[in-house]
Amino acid sequence: MSNHVRDIPGSPKESYKMLYSYLYMLEQVNPGTKTCLKLDDISKFEYLFIALGACIEGFAVMRKVIAVEGIRLKNGGVLVFAKAQDPNGQRYPLAFAVVDGENLASWTWFFEMLKSVIPDSSELVFISTRNQSLIFAIGNVFPQAHHGHCLWHLKEKVKLHACNVNKNIVGQKLMELGRYYTVDDFNSAYDSFKIRCPAAYKYVEECGIEKDKWARVFFPRDRYNLDTSNTLGSMKNVFKEATRWALIPMLDCIIRKFSDWFTQRKDVVSRSMNTRLVPRVENYLHDLWAVAHKLPVRELDSYELKYEITDAAGKVFWATLVGKTCTCKVWDYEKFPCLHGLAAYIYFARNVDGRRLDIHELCSKYYWTEMWHLAYSRTLNVVPDMASWNVPDQIKEVKIIPPDRIKRQGRKRV
Repeated sequence: MSNHVRDIPGSPKESYKMLYSYLYMLEQVNPGTKTCLKLDDISKFEYLFIALGACIEGFAVMRKVIAVEGIRLKNGGVLVFAKAQDPNGQRYPLAFAVVDGENLASWTWFFEMLKSVIPDSSELVFISTRNQSLIFAIGNVFPQAHHGHCLWHLKEKVKLHACNVNKNIVGQKLMELGRYYTVDDFNSAYDSFKIRCPAAYKYVEECGIEKDKWARVFFPRDRYNLDTSNTLGSMKNVFKEATRWALIPMLDCIIRKFSDWFTQRKDVVSRSMNTRLVPRVENYLHDLWAVAHKLPVRELDSYELKYEITDAAGKVFWATLVGKTCTCKVWDYEKFPCLHGLAAYIYFARNVDGRRLDIHELCSKYYWTEMWHLAYSRTLNVVPDMASWNVPDQIKEVKIIPPDRIKRQGRKRV
């Protein structure tokens, strides 16, 4: 008989019976991991929360933007993920939970558990759908954080209200509006949107969708390039098959996938330690270099290292190396040099003192390779075969009654 966790009998009752033992072993092999089970008065399962120690530690060196995603389970209930994006632009798991539905009680409990491993902060940003109970729970549990609407989901909603115009074009225009870097560009495009897509414009204006929840230029915190749940990578596609399984096999599948990501990325990081910036930003700046070094640059302020840059179209921009800012605002929002900022840096390195300032110092520390390395410094371990489990009797003896929502038995065998 197999002792592998994935081969636990597919009966939901059997899966819940072994849940405490499984969580105990998960914590033993992953120091710093937090698990929490909420049962009702008769020991019936209500909620489950898991945050792996390696993920919690890694988030400390990442941009503080968290996307929340809910996936309906075939056996009933909802699988919830909190995820971030690592310095190189890949999805990074923070925590996940199994709850009875997307309601105020379950969202409040989930965010309270999340707050126990990720403290409230004014730097923190949450991105999600416009689920009102979710938004209300974030505001109550994380009062210092700011919530933003997932731009992709908002686009899909706005498309439904488009009349006498191609709905895909309406969606594309809404996405563009959300991603403008300057207020002038936004206002000009929004006026055009009003004329070309009046029904969609009316919906946005009248249904209370505040611009500071979806438009980059009005968003009050740093959310970088992260404006949709999909930007941080959808978990639904990754775990579509696992959502059909019994609880423990599903949990084990999730943790194994996270472990694989850590192992693969740790290897990529180790081969990139000779550069100061993560490959995504390094390649971006490399591609800009050929254009940037040809742009005319004029020094404006030698103290602030402020320069005037004229682009190929003759438009003038001001970039400041000390302040890490540019009038195009791309640098301000993305936190690494724009085309004009790079042109200013090239001028400075050639004509002033190239040894005084390194290009990586003009980027947010969240894009430094050393931070990327720290994000994957820990090993994320899977739960070993059951034959090697050493679980205290008082944990093995705890009984859990499966929730009433269980509708189908077992795991689909193929």
